[in-house]
Formats: sequence, C-alpha cells, structure tokens
Amino acid sequence: MCSRANRATNTKRLKRFVGMSALAITAGLMAAPVYAEAEQPATPENEQSNDGSVFGNEIVVTANKREQNLQDVAVSVTAYSGDQLRVLGFTDSADLVVQTPGLEVSGFGGGALTSYSIRGVGQNDFAANQEAPVALYIDEAYQSSNVSSRFSLFDIERAEVLRGPQGTLYGRNATGGLVHYKTVQPSFDFGGYVDLTVGEQGRVRVESAVGGGLSDSVAARLSFNLSRDDGLLINDIGRNAVREKNFAVRGQILAEPSDNLSILLKAQYGEENGSPNGYSFGLPSFNATDFFGNVDADGDPFTISNDFDSFKNTKALDLSAKIELDLGGAKLTSITNFQDISDQYGEDADASPTDAFHYTQGTDISQFSQELRLDFEGDRHRTTVGAYFLNIDGDFSTQQMGAAFFGAASFETLASQKTTTYAIFGQLEYDLTDELALTVGARLNHDEKDFTLQSVDFGFPQFNGSISDTDWSGKAQLDYRPNDDILLYAGLSRGIKSGGFNLPLTPISAVDLPFASEELTSYEIGAKTTLSDGVRFNASAFIYDYNDYQAYNIDGAFNTLLFNADAKYYGAEFELVANPAQGLDIVLGASFIDTEISNLPTTFNTLDPITFAPAQNFPTGVESAPLVSDVSLNGLIRYAFPAFGGEVSVQSDFVWKSDHKFNLARSESVLEGSYGVLNARIGYASDDDAWSIAVFVNNLTDTRYRTFAIDGTLFFGNSEDIFGAKRWFGANARFNF
Repeated sequence: MCSRANRATNTKRLKRFVGMSALAITAGLMAAPVYAEAEQPATPENEQSNDGSVFGNEIVVTANKREQNLQDVAVSVTAYSGDQLRVLGFTDSADLVVQTPGLEVSGFGGGALTSYSIRGVGQNDFAANQEAPVALYIDEAYQSSNVSSRFSLFDIERAEVLRGPQGTLYGRNATGGLVHYKTVQPSFDFGGYVDLTVGEQGRVRVESAVGGGLSDSVAARLSFNLSRDDGLLINDIGRNAVREKNFAVRGQILAEPSDNLSILLKAQYGEENGSPNGYSFGLPSFNATDFFGNVDADGDPFTISNDFDSFKNTKALDLSAKIELDLGGAKLTSITNFQDISDQYGEDADASPTDAFHYTQGTDISQFSQELRLDFEGDRHRTTVGAYFLNIDGDFSTQQMGAAFFGAASFETLASQKTTTYAIFGQLEYDLTDELALTVGARLNHDEKDFTLQSVDFGFPQFNGSISDTDWSGKAQLDYRPNDDILLYAGLSRGIKSGGFNLPLTPISAVDLPFASEELTSYEIGAKTTLSDGVRFNASAFIYDYNDYQAYNIDGAFNTLLFNADAKYYGAEFELVANPAQGLDIVLGASFIDTEISNLPTTFNTLDPITFAPAQNFPTGVESAPLVSDVSLNGLIRYAFPAFGGEVSVQSDFVWKSDHKFNLARSESVLEGSYGVLNARIGYASDDDAWSIAVFVNNLTDTRYRTFAIDGTLFFGNSEDIFGAKRWFGANARFNF
C-alpha cells in the first residue's frame, strides 16, 4: 500500500509518473501544427474563443459580491468557467481538487460525507451536526450540511475557490475559505444542450438543459442530471459498493418587470439512492490477519468482501429567491434560501466479511437563510453593507451494531441541534490614489446553539447544552496597481468559527462535549500579473496564527473528539495560465504548506468502548495537520487546431501530492505516500459548435492511491481504506441547440 511504501518506491513511482506525463504531453504537442501567436479577442464568459483557447479567456468572478475580472480581484482565488469544467471532465463537486492549488476534499465512507480543506484548514469530523471551516455556497446560498455537500455538477456557469478567511462579505464559518458554484441562469434567447458520458464499470451520466424567453420580461430554464454506475468496489459476497445512482432537477424563472427590478426564483430537487461509501480492507505490516482471521487474499483494493451492504439514501430540496432592485446610485439585493435534507447512511465499518461493526446514521435538516445587502459606489469608493440571518434545525441519530462486539443489540444515539445566527457586515474599498487602494471590512456575528444528546444504550445520561457566542471578523488590506498588468496586495484578516458540540461515536465525559470557538489571524501578500497578452501569473503567501484551533481526532479504538488546541500555518500558492500560441493552453499550479498544531492535551476524558475505562491514545504534544500535502503540483496542456471541418483538441492534465496523513494522530495506517495521477483526453467539435465528441482515460498510469483511511487496528486489527478510482476509459458526446 502507498502509505507503507519506502522512499525508494516513492522515488520510482515519481519517476514513472513524470515519464508518463512527459510522454502524454509530448504526444499532445506532436499531434498538431504550431500557429503563430494571435491577439486574443475578448469573449463572453463560458464561451470558447474562436482561436481554440479555453483557459486563456478572461473569467468574471464575484469574490467581492460584484462581477469583476479575475485579475482585478485582490483575493487568492481560482475560478473555472463552465467550458473549463467540461473539458476537464469535472462532473463531481469534489473534482476541483485536481487543478486547484491548496484544495483538498476528504470524507468518511468514500465520499458519502464530504468536507473541503483549503491551505490545510478543514475538518474531518463526520458528525452531521458540524459545520466546516470552509464554507460551501451555491448561487450565494450557504450549504451547511456535510451529508449533501458532494453532488453532481450540472448546468454550471462558474466555480470559484476563495482562499483564506472570508469573514467580511461571506463569513459563515469561513476561516479557511469558501467554494462557490454558480449555476447557469435563464436567458431570453432560446437554447439548450444534451450531454452524455459513458465509461467502464457501467458509468452513465446524462445532463441536459433547455431555456428561453416566455415573454418580453420573463425567461425560464430547466435542467437535470442523471448518473449511475455498477459499483466501483466489487463485493464478492454482496452488493457492490461505491455505487452511484443520482438524479437532480433544477427549474429557474427570471422576471424583469422593469429596467430596475430583477427577480430570480429557483427550485432544485435531488435524490441519491446508491452507495458512494465503501472501504477497502487493509492490514498493517505488523498484522498477518485481522482479529477475526481475515486476510486480503488477492491484494486488489477494488475487490472487497463486505457482509453488510452499504447504502446512502438522500433527498434534498433547495428553494431560493434572488431579488435585485436598482435604486439609482445603489443596488439592493435580497437572497432568500430554504433547504430540506433527509439522509440515511450505512457502512460496513470493519471492511471485512465478519459481522463485527456496522454503522448507520440518519439526518434530517431544515435550513433557512436571508441576506440583505446594499451596494453603492462613488468616484473613489465601492461600498457594501448588509445583514444576514441563518436558522438550522437538525435531528441526528447513529446506530452501531455487529455480532462480534454488540451481540444481537443495536446501540443508538439521538441528538438534536438548533443553530440561529444574526450578522451585520460591511466592506469599503477606497482609492487613496490612482494606484493605491485601501480595503477595510468587518462582520459582527452572533451565534446561538441548543444541543441535546441521548444515548441510553451506552448508559450515560442525557445532555442538554447551549452556546451563545458574539464575535467579530474583519480585514484591512492595501492594493497597489502600478499599471494595468500588475496588482499587488497585502492584508491582515481575522476569521472566526463558532463553538459547538461533539456528537461522539463512543461515550465521552459531558465536560468534553462542548468545544470553544476558534479565532484565526491571517497575514497575506499576493500578486496578480499579466506578463503578456497570453500569460497570467498569480502568487500568494500567507501566515495563519490560530487561537483555540478546532482540532479533530479519531483513534484506533474509534473514540472521536473535536477539541481546541493552537495552530500555526505557513504557505504559498502559484498559478500560471499561458496561451503562448493559437489554440495552445498551458496551466501550472503549485501549493506549499507547513502546519503545526500544538498545545494538544495530554489526557482526554474519553472512554474505551469495550471496557469503559479511560482511553488516552489521542495525540499529545505537537502534530502536523491532517489532510494536507506539504507540496502539491498540478498542470494541464491542451492544444486545439482546425481539422476535418471542425476543431480537434488534445489534452493532458496531472496532479502530484507529497506524503500526507489522514488523521491528527500519526499511525502507520493513516500515512499516505506521495503519488501522481495523469489524465488524457482527445476531442472533436463541429465548426458551428453544434456538437462535440471526446474520448478520455482517467488515471492513465493506473496509480494506486488512497484519498482517506481510518486506523481500526485497535478495534479490528485492520484499516479501512478509501482508494481513488483506478484507470478507466470513457467517452462523451454533447449536442447544443
């Protein structure tokens, strides 16, 4: 396994990967003639320019809650247009990891419970009542739940990843940053498309949208997505795991009754009735078998023997209304959102054919949010002020069963949590001179949380607790623009994330159920440069200083705890986008991060789940953060050229990650060696862009790597591993009308 490979093996793997990358890129370059560099015409967002470039085009982002060119935003942000997402083959919200420096996606159960990590800031607690420090937004509406944060991407106009605390304009727990997806909105011009992807292991994905004007002032758009496969983990004694069976539909109506009023109504419903979750069986070097005599007979991580059929049944309803009113010199925006999410989830937690430990959980969440903001500007300033309200009501249950540990019993824990948030915020950008601008902003946030926990089967009494927390976040930043091609910035930010309550897997003392809010002081400098007509280079560097950092750990006996510590992070990101010749796109990215989590407690009031004696096998002293590579590299090369009456494109992309770990406490089972993944794609598009086809291979070198792992050696004698997809071939066809 990768986590136990020695340095020589890692070096050999890296050399093999680099060699295959060079071969694929060279093949792409040799497949087409080279054109002289041409001036790049400005094109609308989400449209491919007529010279074949996809990544060289300008992208408009809303990082500051208003539309700006990516190179004019003094924030470390990576953004993708809808066309870029499509040619990269991104169909899942977690796919952004591949080409976004500093971004990671992790989660228990093989992706069933997902959280984002930016610059090493994340939270891998799988409890459904927790909110992550990296906030997820869809059309400016906050998505609080980790049970529905991984979803199919369909009919997407743009995706943005903002690094660093976003406590001024967005703010909801965004100490680490945020991920924002913007869907395609209705247009008064009739049009649509049908997109079909098929691949190995029964992969089928259908995406479609149609829309246009219903009258001179009303337009509508309807889009849907359907995806399924046969299961990527072949179970020889039961149903396959990591099965996908998803459906989602979205309807939008845009009304513009007057020149100064716009009303956008959106309704989206989605169902998941598959099993995105599933673990491969792993043995540490010191165990020949697990505690029940099980071995991995064939050594294939994609073949399993699970006696319990994993499942995930999710239903999610999302309703929103966005109203924009031009007041003449100012714009008032209202964003109202309601979500109702029901989720049932189950996994074979021992990853073996033994009836040892099976885990299920149920989640019911209703969420309502309301944002009001006013934007206005003068000759030298751009100002935003607003107010925000959020209410989340959640009911949660977990069940643990398995004959080896629990006999015929089923141990159930019930919890409920209500979160109410009020906030006011404002941000001012003021031009001190023609070249120098000052940005200041702040948000005053008040959180109230009421939590109830009952676990009768484990024999500890009901817990009732509440938190009332008022705090502030803010930023002060200087931007210097000596000319149109260079933007330099340096700033200080304060981010906050409210405290909360543990929803533990095993009993813990009542004193350890609450955890305090965390505070982050961020120092950041950055540069955005346009080196020539076809070359952009952006860089940023940061220092994070945490107080009461919210750390999470799960030990080998399955004790779980979210607690407070201290932390310091240092790092930098670099991104290069080049269009040096007509039709040629080159994208390179790099992330460097060093983390240190300190002031870890020497004892914890956790209990051994079998003996109920105090358990003390949690980390102590100083540790590095989980779910972060010290070094990660990504890149893409794409060449498009006219041929056969249309356009042919050849593309290859890669990602490489250094050694990292999946848990705060270091053990052999949660260490992953460095690895690289290489993809390749060849496509053809008609001259009028009415249709296109493509064939592709993902994980060309068939690299074996894990995206997550749990150390179960104290409980089962094995580890539960989540592997990235093995090499698979596919094809795509798209028809536009």
